[in-house]
Amino acid sequence: MKMVVLCLMMSVLTAYGGYLYGKSQAKTQIIEKQVEVIKYVAQKRAKIQAQPNAHRDELLKLLRNNQL
Repeated sequence: MKMVVLCLMMSVLTAYGGYLYGKSQAKTQIIEKQVEVIKYVAQKRAKIQAQPNAHRDELLKLLRNNQL
């Protein structure tokens, strides 16, 4: 009887440990994706800022085309 209880406790602890490990891995992936998005936005912003000053009509055109 003690052996069954011990095995049950070990399996519960193992499952909980796996859950915590998976949870930490998921957070790492989310943070990596956020960093990639920030880098992408920074590159696009730098490209737009490197261009000559745009006028209002040009900026509105870019906004409508989802390029800005």
